[in-house]
Amino acid sequence: MNPDAAPVEPDADADEAAWAAYTRASYDYERRHAGEGRILKWWLLIAGAVGLWAAADLVLDKLSYYEQLSSGHAPSLSCNFNAIVGCGEVINTPQASIFWSLPNPVIGVIAWPVVAALAVLLLSGVTLRRWHWIGLQIGVACGIVMVSWLQFETIFRINALCPWCMVTWAVMIPTFWAVSGRNLRRWAYDSTIAKIVYDAVPVWIVVHYLVLAGIIYAHFGNRLWA
Repeated sequence: MNPDAAPVEPDADADEAAWAAYTRASYDYERRHAGEGRILKWWLLIAGAVGLWAAADLVLDKLSYYEQLSSGHAPSLSCNFNAIVGCGEVINTPQASIFWSLPNPVIGVIAWPVVAALAVLLLSGVTLRRWHWIGLQIGVACGIVMVSWLQFETIFRINALCPWCMVTWAVMIPTFWAVSGRNLRRWAYDSTIAKIVYDAVPVWIVVHYLVLAGIIYAHFGNRLWA
């Protein structure tokens, strides 16, 4: 049976084995397609909007930085809160432009609207094709790898935390787990390893947040509030 096709109800005079098979298939079909619930659709829309907002603000702060510098003023950015939490120490590092000198937030300005657009299609009742989901999976996988690398670099190399970057982290983490959970449920439903992920997506999101927060606090301690 095609896993993407709804099971066909057997004839009324079918035997018990046929009805039992139909019941199991119906249950599996509902669970396999549960990952496309309204929570995922709305989350993708929210993540796309928040991610775009954070990326756009970071681009504007970078432009403001250079504008103030060219005017002979010492740059002062609204995203600078203290010696540790502030984007001024981050936006001009090599890590802030890792692809051909293209500022990282420009990638966000391009990518997050795509996520939001897919969410609008889903909320409108459009059924996305498999290649849409494959593309989104590749996107969130690349996104979480890039974000994880930047987290390491900003925490341990630059020793500063960019507020707008952390907003991006905050939406990228659930987006990765939610999309991955949906796709594993759809494409690897019977896999034990996949079940560990798609049956506990909220747990993995919380664990990811807690690990990241623990690393940040262990490294910076009370300097975060100084």
